Amino acid sequence: MSQIALFEVETGAWRRTTKFDRRAAALADRHYSRRTVGSPQFMPPGRTLVLITEAGDAVWGTHWPDAALTLDGIDAWRCSIFRNEGPLLSSALIVEAMERTAATWRERPSDGWLTFVAKDKVRSTNPGFCFLKAGWWVDRGWEHPKLIRLRAEVMP
Repeated sequence: MSQIALFEVETGAWRRTTKFDRRAAALADRHYSRRTVGSPQFMPPGRTLVLITEAGDAVWGTHWPDAALTLDGIDAWRCSIFRNEGPLLSSALIVEAMERTAATWRERPSDGWLTFVAKDKVRSTNPGFCFLKAGWWVDRGWEHPKLIRLRAEVMP
C-alpha cells in the first residue's frame, strides 16, 4: 500500500513559520518593540502564529494569551509584531494575516483583535494608518501618553 503525503499548500503572500525563524527574528530585531535584539525567539509564550513572506521581507505575529493572564483582561488575538520592509501593501498583508489567523484557529476570541502602536516610534504622521486601512479602528476608550490601541472585529 502506498502512502500519500498530505500537506497544506500555501497561497498568498504569507508562509507559516515559527517564532524561532532566523529571517523573522532579523526583521523583529529592526522593530521598535523588540525587547532583546539578537534573541533567537521574538514572540511571547503561549499560543502564537508567525507568518513571513516568501521573500522574507515582512513578518506578522499573532499572540492569543489567556485573558485571565493579561493585564487588561481582554480576550483578543493580538498582533504582537508586524514589520513590512518589502513592496507589498501593508494593509493588504494585515488583512491576509488576519484571514490566515482565522483559518488556523477555529475558536474565536470574544473581544476581537488588538494591537498597540507607539506614536513616537513610527515615522508616519498618521501612526497605525496601515491598520486603519485594513479595517481596524482607534480604541478611543483607552488612553496612554505614548501608545495608540487599535482594535478590529474577528472575521467569521
